[in-house]
Amino acid sequence: MISISVTTYFLLAVTLVALILILVDYIRSKKTPKKLYDGDELSALLDPPGPKPWPILGSLHILGRYDVPYKAFADLVRVYDSQVIKLKMGSLPCVVVNGLENIKEILIAKGHHFDSRPNFIRYHLLFGNKENSLAFCNWSDVQKTRREMLRAHTFPRAFTTRYNQLNGIIGGELELMVDHLNSIAGKSLHAKSLIMHTCANVFLKYFCSRSFPLGDVPFRVMIENFDKVFYEVNQGYAADFMPFLMPLHQRNMTRMINWTHEVKQFMEKYIIGDRLANWKSITPEEDYVDCLINHIKTDAEPRMTWDMAMFALEDIVGGHSAVGNLLVKILGYLVTRPHVQRTAQMEIDGVETPGRFVGLENRGKMPYTEAIILEAIRLIASPIVPHVANQDSSVAGYKIEKDTFIFLNNYDLNMSEELWTSPKEFMPQRFVQNGKLLKPEHFLPFGGGRRSCMGYKMVQYISFSTIATLLKNFNILPVEKENYKVPIGNLALPEKSFNFHFERR
Repeated sequence: MISISVTTYFLLAVTLVALILILVDYIRSKKTPKKLYDGDELSALLDPPGPKPWPILGSLHILGRYDVPYKAFADLVRVYDSQVIKLKMGSLPCVVVNGLENIKEILIAKGHHFDSRPNFIRYHLLFGNKENSLAFCNWSDVQKTRREMLRAHTFPRAFTTRYNQLNGIIGGELELMVDHLNSIAGKSLHAKSLIMHTCANVFLKYFCSRSFPLGDVPFRVMIENFDKVFYEVNQGYAADFMPFLMPLHQRNMTRMINWTHEVKQFMEKYIIGDRLANWKSITPEEDYVDCLINHIKTDAEPRMTWDMAMFALEDIVGGHSAVGNLLVKILGYLVTRPHVQRTAQMEIDGVETPGRFVGLENRGKMPYTEAIILEAIRLIASPIVPHVANQDSSVAGYKIEKDTFIFLNNYDLNMSEELWTSPKEFMPQRFVQNGKLLKPEHFLPFGGGRRSCMGYKMVQYISFSTIATLLKNFNILPVEKENYKVPIGNLALPEKSFNFHFERR
């Protein structure tokens, strides 16, 4: 009798599954596509050009050749002589949109056609349901309400009460940061944990009226969990496009779910629990938590579940991870460019600011310092979250079918030699003209339209005051043998990143 090993059984099973998938993929490709529109004129629109997909993989093998997948998109533009490229990622239909005007068509002119988000399994696992997430849900009345509730807090108008409150909170936390850096003068520091603590306290104190000391263990664990989730969400998974691979990520997904569960427990115990329990009637809305509790407790329309409210709160508080990672990357650029530090320090020293803190009221007087932040964002080129067509539509004269994934190639907008002088170089002065900060139209760091980033003002405000305050008080020096290569194409950094010396000026 012939003996067949377990390994052989496994290989036979994998081969059988692969053959079935190839057959299913072939049958799908042979189906006659339904009409895109009623009427002859629009139904005659052409598909965008693009490479012929492989079975199962689609065109994923093309992206695998590049360190930043978005670099592949620019090369495909040249190969097919088209700003709009059709791809198949695993089993999912995708379109890559290049060029400013085409991207604006997606974001603004036809924003209501393309306001859905990818239906990735891991988003559902992370958020219980992806519709709970602010960033990854589809557009709906609930989503619109959550954004409107946030807007008053995330976009405080200059010199209003909320703006001054935020400025004061940032100042208080940066004073504590400067104190800590002064206390370890001469020693190298792994800066990420300190910066993340500062950013998290700013967010929590502003949105939730809570803050925690540097040594608080539950708070530190919460920050670490947020950062680990942020890192994972920013990674690309082949399993997103080939769901049958998801079991291979089961262990990692379990860890991620545990992190989000621990974050929720912290938020309920330390941030919102007592206020929810003590609510008796509509309270004056002094922070974002008040807005959420009033909305839920009064059954306001559109109805919002408590899970939706909690995830909205966690999403916006979790924004501190994005700001903190960005700041560490900015320091990574500055530490190897002392001439940039000196230029910014001359600008900062030329403006009279009492004490050690550089407040938001000085932004207009320090264009070069703010340009450092924009230049870092440009070079990092973090991709815009993919959109999904919620109906049949078109872009640049090409047809786009419902449920097509839309990748917006902002990497090429940020790195094109046709749009920027020496685009690979770190040159903050490119954003300063005649002593004023100038952002060109093709620079879209926070997306646009109805799905634009809700927290971009928080990014700008906290980043400006942090960098300006650090440069006013310190020279940022490298640690011997430290590698300061800043990863691009992704905002997230690993937990262990850069060490610096902060030398008192």
